[in-house]
Amino acid sequence: MAIIKPFRALRPNFELAKQVSCVPYDVIYESEVRGFIEANPLSFLRVTRSEAEFPEGSNQPTEEVFERARQNLQKFIDDEIFATEAEPSVYVYRLETETHAQTGVVACCSLDEYELGTIKKHEKTRPDKVEDRTGHMLALNAQTGLIFLAFRGTLETKRLIFEAMQGEPIYNFHCSNGIKQAVWRVSLTEDFIRAFAEI
Repeated sequence: MAIIKPFRALRPNFELAKQVSCVPYDVIYESEVRGFIEANPLSFLRVTRSEAEFPEGSNQPTEEVFERARQNLQKFIDDEIFATEAEPSVYVYRLETETHAQTGVVACCSLDEYELGTIKKHEKTRPDKVEDRTGHMLALNAQTGLIFLAFRGTLETKRLIFEAMQGEPIYNFHCSNGIKQAVWRVSLTEDFIRAFAEI
């Protein structure tokens, strides 16, 4: 059994999604983050890696870094770059290159299932990294990064994903690295919840 829940996403408006999109926070060095932010002030790295906005080598206290991230996120909201979804939804998310594609479901998952081992851990995350991301979430009152979980697709989950992808995506663009990203919103979530409960 896997528990998933829909959520009201805080997401960028369609016209700016490509500019806002960014790499995961933990795959680039701070010097690279500085370059991305300088080239693109709308990059979401300003929220996930706000330490790069401070002078290089300044080693700002964590609380100040988190506060800057919170301010940056709030500015994105105030400037209507982001808006909160009107109703709880799940999302189908597809990444595609010339040679590979992967498609998944974005939803809330159960921390209890993670702690109990129903959701298997694929790596041992260092405690300092867990503490950092937990502090970031609490300071912003937001989960700003996806956590990828793999699951064995059933006929029903595959059918639901396929059906969702027949509609118009809310996002559909190519990143600067050539990866195509597409997202579909699913507002009628009961079938998804039921299908994952049977995994």
